[in-house]
Amino acid sequence: MSLTVINPGLQTTVQGRARSGLRHFGVPASGPADALSLSLANKLVSAPADQAGLEITFGGAEFVFNQPMSFAITGAAVETKLSGQGVPSHKTLKANAGDRLTIGPVRAGCRVYLSVSGQLQADEFLGSRSTYLPGGFGGKDGRALKAGDRLDVSEVYQPSELETPRELRPYFNDNTVLQVCEGPDWSELNAACQTVVFENGFQISQRSSRMGVELIPEFDFSPDEARSKASSPVFPGSIQLPPEGRPFVLLSDAQTTGGYPH
Repeated sequence: MSLTVINPGLQTTVQGRARSGLRHFGVPASGPADALSLSLANKLVSAPADQAGLEITFGGAEFVFNQPMSFAITGAAVETKLSGQGVPSHKTLKANAGDRLTIGPVRAGCRVYLSVSGQLQADEFLGSRSTYLPGGFGGKDGRALKAGDRLDVSEVYQPSELETPRELRPYFNDNTVLQVCEGPDWSELNAACQTVVFENGFQISQRSSRMGVELIPEFDFSPDEARSKASSPVFPGSIQLPPEGRPFVLLSDAQTTGGYPH
């Protein structure tokens, strides 16, 4: 059993279980950027929440099912077609051999998740099949998928037909409220910067990846506040403050230590 990548879009990777308990060795968590959406897709195909699936950044991807199998789409709002016919997200769907799955550009959100009713065969490293791009391990040869890649699927089964209740589906739009708390270097920021964190709105710049996203506008640092510091542990969700003043929110592929205030 398998599916073939016709068009991987901007970036498609295999993501599943995050790597835990290894940060002291310098190994980041990796795993899905949106773990909830992947777990919902896996639920729809009766798979464990952290089973490996495909994470498709900004959509625009296409695949062919080489054998019959069930699948599910979750994550960012997107138009999806199976052999030309529109199909919904958040529902167990069935594909026949030769069916072509087309995932359009996202309308809201960033990442789309595709789970199938079987085990994606991918490189397992340190207990996970998740791709860690900066280190080049896990997933498909440690890289993003490319056109022509064939992904073998073992242990294919026929799950029950399910649908995510509407009230449990994540809602994606252009405005998100983030909960933040004071970090270890909070007291070193001036009052104006502290006010900006809690009261100002930010936009994501084009400097964004699975490692993190840069926010604009800039903070107004004093020279002392913008200084580098001794490296200390950082985690996904940490907000680093580089000297240029634009905060950087770390995501699933973030490094394990950082030398900027956070």
